[in-house]
Amino acid sequence: MLAALFAVLFAVLYSCTHDVIKPSNPITGTTGPTGSGTGTGTGTGTGTGTTASDSVCFQTDVLPLFQTYCASTGCHDATSRVEDLNLTTYANIMRGISPGNPSSSDYYHVIAEGSMPPRNSPKLSSAQVATISKWISQGAVNHACVVSSCDTTKTTYTNGISQIFATYCNGCHGVAPGSGNVVLSDYASAKAAGTSMKATFLNAINYTSANAAMNMPQSGKLSDCQITQITKWLNSGCPQ
Repeated sequence: MLAALFAVLFAVLYSCTHDVIKPSNPITGTTGPTGSGTGTGTGTGTGTGTTASDSVCFQTDVLPLFQTYCASTGCHDATSRVEDLNLTTYANIMRGISPGNPSSSDYYHVIAEGSMPPRNSPKLSSAQVATISKWISQGAVNHACVVSSCDTTKTTYTNGISQIFATYCNGCHGVAPGSGNVVLSDYASAKAAGTSMKATFLNAINYTSANAAMNMPQSGKLSDCQITQITKWLNSGCPQ
């Protein structure tokens, strides 16, 4: 039993080992920029208002990437705080971001060069890295899109479902064996999980699991639209 416990601890520590990140901004000294153009978001709260059509929305496009790929359990989450970093909130993320300048942003630098997420952990795609870069270039504003791009008719793995998994799930379920032996980053593995664990899957995304730790994603419940997409996918046999 002791050996098993050591193995678990070793896996957690090993999975979150990378070059030490030294945020340039103290946590108490950062206030985000105000929105520009048609945006009305603010740096200290939950910005609201309409945004330009090409604006990257922090709450829906950027925050989930940090929470999924950087703040997974045992790493930079609110509980573990490895290297004293909690990358689950806008204020904390801004400690390593220079608004308007991706190349001077510590967190973007380690993500772009591939040292975070660490070692064999799932990496962000080039498109996801570009999204973070664009958000920083636009001023790193804290806002959410008023009009959601979610579409409940997109219910195949290729068109809709894999995009949700890539944003919210693959930080833990992107590389075999995956957390809980569940991999969602390729169709065959995702279909196997969806068909064999359908009830568990549905409870997880609806936050109705008997064990709260089984509710997914742990960074926060998906939107009603996204839950509907995944539910339709599961109920129709997980089509590709």
